[in-house]
Amino acid sequence: MTGAAPEMARIESEWTHLSALVDSSLPGWSRTGFSEQDRAARDWLLLRMREAGLDAHQDAVGNVIGYLEGSSPSAPDIVIGSHSDTVPGGGRFDGIVGVLGAIEVARMLRRDGRRLRRGLRVVDFSNEEGNPQGVKLVGSRAVSGSLDRAALESTDLQGNTLGSLMERAGHRPDDAHLSRWRADDIAAYVELHIEQGPILERLGAEIGIVSQICGISTFALEVTGRRDHAGTMPMNLRRDALCCAADAVLAVQRFGSSGEDTVGTVGEITTPSPLTNTISEAASVTGEFRSPDLAGLLAMQRSFEQEVERLDRRHRTVSRIAWGHLDEPTPMHAGLSEIALAASMECGRETLRLYSGATHDGVAIANLAPTAMIFIPSRDGRSHCPEEWSSFSDIAAGIEVLYATVLRIDADAEIS
Repeated sequence: MTGAAPEMARIESEWTHLSALVDSSLPGWSRTGFSEQDRAARDWLLLRMREAGLDAHQDAVGNVIGYLEGSSPSAPDIVIGSHSDTVPGGGRFDGIVGVLGAIEVARMLRRDGRRLRRGLRVVDFSNEEGNPQGVKLVGSRAVSGSLDRAALESTDLQGNTLGSLMERAGHRPDDAHLSRWRADDIAAYVELHIEQGPILERLGAEIGIVSQICGISTFALEVTGRRDHAGTMPMNLRRDALCCAADAVLAVQRFGSSGEDTVGTVGEITTPSPLTNTISEAASVTGEFRSPDLAGLLAMQRSFEQEVERLDRRHRTVSRIAWGHLDEPTPMHAGLSEIALAASMECGRETLRLYSGATHDGVAIANLAPTAMIFIPSRDGRSHCPEEWSSFSDIAAGIEVLYATVLRIDADAEIS
């Protein structure tokens, strides 16, 4: 339908520049949200959007938004994009592919002499990956209206608020409400992204159309035992908090393996002292569970609580679990996903539907408008690590499908 192909020499050149804007004091390809490098990347992307013919600006929370006017001003807009920040020690494709791909779609429209009926918004969402304050999807939550005052007042271990972190980056958290979009103004949101997992590569598919995005339940476990001499207290009389915490870590792994597409992960385990001649009187564990359905998340929560009670009896400890945020699984819009699937098939791409075990800006935007995601393969399923890689031929295929999807959305009177 499109007969169009992205200009990959330019995409590769832009990727090379953008991916190199990193904090050299951190490992991997690190461009964390609201850092100096993140700000430089957003300023650079703002210029790229303007060069592509978009009317572009940064909003109060750091979202970079470019606009291409359609022929029917009353028609709701199509939104495409992703994020350009990374986790510490991250990779060079997560998020970047979707941002550069979205800008390229705008260029392709101009090159092909096509004017959409709907307006086109191209966006680089701010701080998708999260921050020391524990708030993810900052930019997309702001535009969807779910970035509230409590989130902005969240603090890190040193007591610094998310709002102060944003202010230091030159943004205006007190005006976050001004970033909110009206649902009636958005027809659809489509995001191009790397899979971050091994399914597409293993099955030989070029494109994945996401069915739903995982639910996540986070926790902090605090274990209290008793401090004693490590050499003189017999093993059967100990109240070793660290041993209880270690067993809890293994329980997370076990319960995370209990269902299809469920996972469990521990982020950190700490004790007050590194001494080996002292029995740990306290230990802390942070972690999360992920599942494609809410029932699976709640089942893992119950199982973990019951297991921690059993471990306390075994180790003579006292534990407390504080459950953090519970993000329910987010289904992608069926009608919009069908449009993306049809566009991919028409482009001649081997396509399959798949579940996303990673969270994305689409979780927030799905509360605002019909949302769909287009995945391309990740080599060896690696992501959130320096070895993260996707081939440029796969990136080209993804941009081609994104372009075809935008044209199909524009041709549809409504997304049903």
